[in-house]
Amino acid sequence: MSVADLTHEGHFAVLAIDHRDSLRPVLGPDNPEAVTTEAIVAFKRDLVSGLAAGATGVMLEPEYSIPHLLDGILPPRVGFTAALEAQGYLSDPEAAPVAVLEGWSVQAAADCGAAAAKLLVLYRPDRPHAAAQEQAVGAILEECRRVGIPLLLEPMFYGLDGPAARTRIVLDTVDRFAPLGPDVLKLPFPVDGEHDPDRSRWAAACSEISARCDMPWTLLSGGGSYEAYRDQLAVAVVSGCAGFTAGRALWGDAARASAAERPAVIAEVIAPRLQELRAIVN
Repeated sequence: MSVADLTHEGHFAVLAIDHRDSLRPVLGPDNPEAVTTEAIVAFKRDLVSGLAAGATGVMLEPEYSIPHLLDGILPPRVGFTAALEAQGYLSDPEAAPVAVLEGWSVQAAADCGAAAAKLLVLYRPDRPHAAAQEQAVGAILEECRRVGIPLLLEPMFYGLDGPAARTRIVLDTVDRFAPLGPDVLKLPFPVDGEHDPDRSRWAAACSEISARCDMPWTLLSGGGSYEAYRDQLAVAVVSGCAGFTAGRALWGDAARASAAERPAVIAEVIAPRLQELRAIVN
């Protein structure tokens, strides 16, 4: 398989469900630690069975969805990416460089049939820790090349001093990682829309990303509202973005529903949203 297995006519419409322990407080806000492995797997199975046919690909991970969801539930011709990174990166982004999950590997991702690997790296180009992160990403990218599997690289900022810094940080991050040659960049929207609603500035920042990287880039969703993400995607796509990799902003309402109510929420709320995003991309 190849990264082309995640696209339709060169566009990405990817369902991102590679979340792991961060799902626990969403599925069980009153008692996250009581959320079982089985409950997380069941939630992901519901999302895949109800939504994957409307996507070009699905992002999975090796703790709750690989191999759990590789039993035929994925529709034919819907490829999947396999997350590489270890957990624990959110609590202290500068404690150590990004690393592959213990017991997992780039080779294992390829062997399980993934169309691509994905690496999330928390990154600030203006911090001393940036050099260590760049070196770690470079080593993992070289391993992906050796194994022969494409890499979707997701550099994610943290600890911004204010919303005005967002565009500069995102663009500087692109400048650092695009020359390394990942196959796809998965990026946050480069403008804080709540503080700057001017869509001409949104478009200019997205166009600047497109001008600075030779590889396709997709828009991640983060934890904001669906409506905000939809509006961001509409601007990004006409400014050179290759599509979306949508997570909580798309399916968060399904995570907050009870297990009994979830299939109806997916069918009546989330699936139409996915179709709307596909229409924007196409």
